[in-house]
Amino acid sequence: MKNFFNFIFSRIFFIFCMVLSQLLFLTVFLVYFNRYFIYLYSLNLIVGMIFTFMIINDNINPAFKITWILISIALPFLGGVIYLTFGEKRLLKSVKKRLYSFSIKFKDSMDLSKDYDIENLNDSDMNVYRQAKYINSVTGSPIFFNTKTKYFSSGEASFEEYLEDLKTAERFIFMEYYIFSEGAFLESILEIFKEKVKNGVDVRILLDDIGSILTLSNRKIEEIRSFGIKVVEFNPIKGIILPKHNNRTHRKMTIIDGKIAYTGGINIADEYINVIEKYGYWKDSVLRLEGHAVWQFINMFISLWDYSTGENTDISSLYGKNEHESSSKINEEDGVVIPFTETPVQESMSENMYLNMIRRANRYIYITTPYLIITWEMEKALISAAKMGVDVRIITPHIPDKRYVHLLTRSFYKNLVDNGVKIYEFEKGFIHAKNCICDDEFVVIGSINLDYRSLYLHFECAVWTYGAPIVKDVKEDFELTLKESLRITPDWIKSRSLLTRVLQSLLKLFAPLM
Repeated sequence: MKNFFNFIFSRIFFIFCMVLSQLLFLTVFLVYFNRYFIYLYSLNLIVGMIFTFMIINDNINPAFKITWILISIALPFLGGVIYLTFGEKRLLKSVKKRLYSFSIKFKDSMDLSKDYDIENLNDSDMNVYRQAKYINSVTGSPIFFNTKTKYFSSGEASFEEYLEDLKTAERFIFMEYYIFSEGAFLESILEIFKEKVKNGVDVRILLDDIGSILTLSNRKIEEIRSFGIKVVEFNPIKGIILPKHNNRTHRKMTIIDGKIAYTGGINIADEYINVIEKYGYWKDSVLRLEGHAVWQFINMFISLWDYSTGENTDISSLYGKNEHESSSKINEEDGVVIPFTETPVQESMSENMYLNMIRRANRYIYITTPYLIITWEMEKALISAAKMGVDVRIITPHIPDKRYVHLLTRSFYKNLVDNGVKIYEFEKGFIHAKNCICDDEFVVIGSINLDYRSLYLHFECAVWTYGAPIVKDVKEDFELTLKESLRITPDWIKSRSLLTRVLQSLLKLFAPLM
């Protein structure tokens, strides 16, 4: 009974009621005006044609236009509303303008010398330079030479060191995650934060309103604020669904004093450190950074923090430059590190980055991803690489967190497997790691899923590295995970039932909505 009343008085129930009332109003409107069916039908056709022309001329992936045109034709008026809500990116012009102003401020405040100039890679392998140059050109992220990286093959493997690093904070701790969930993980962090706030440490939490709406109650948020911790909900939903609500922050990052940063796949929830079991064993990855590259994580965090709060943070005061010594020489031991952010207000940089890596791979490319909902270009690039003799391997979950998304992921298996791409499913549970490793040289770790939402709609973050020591660790982890995974064979694919194949074909039409 207590849980029932908590749900009744929760914000999600209020939002549910608001959305339901809007749907009821639309239903009553259509029933009441049923006598004017011919006029409404004609209006629907006109509206459908208008949205079809908009979609055709829109600057989106051509493969996704088919889906939106079908929806627009089948549901002319409602389909247009769905498109504006879930597919249209031009409505974010105001956001784009503000974020662009932030990027200029960051560039000026960092006062980057030639030590961080991308042109310093000109004398390196041209393949390295081209890939780094592309990321730098689109996101503005500089390269960093003096950053130590450490890879953890699971959430629990990083947990103790993560807590110890939090305890070292003297100036600030910034956290941004898609999901904050009540439980042992969060409580362990809050115990540290209480003491840190008493000692004058600036603790800020940026959480996604949708991602945490079912896992973190309003009461808990207010309790956290009562400790002196600043908590901001990104892009909150008030009851009326608007296009901007489709753009979430899916990023995962913790920044400590501008010296240490954590990123990867894990959110702040107990299943991510396997304290509880939801979908079998939760396989994830965490990357710890220490050094200059942490400054770029400050930029990422403050951009959305200032956007959400209206503040105007003095970025330069957060870098702590006096504690670092710059060097223009590439440290072979540390490698090259580029933290970057994916946003819905720019081209899909992450997809193009992956395409660049796949097309330039010489020996192998290994990918782990919880969802495999890829574009035509990505599919063809993977197949072309496999046909050229590149060892292309992808690991996805065997136990799904969302059955319909898993069904859609499996719909991509046949064409890939038939053309030489090796697909595996992690049998022990759910693999949530978003890793890519190529040719013992390049590694990308972050929050980016291989699906439409991550590549086109969400705010994401990741780290591209070249020549870093984590290469061998990530590769070793991948090879160990393979031993616990099921190889997808042509016979396995043929064993699917007719109903499953039909459902997968239908779901594939709506991939941009997943």
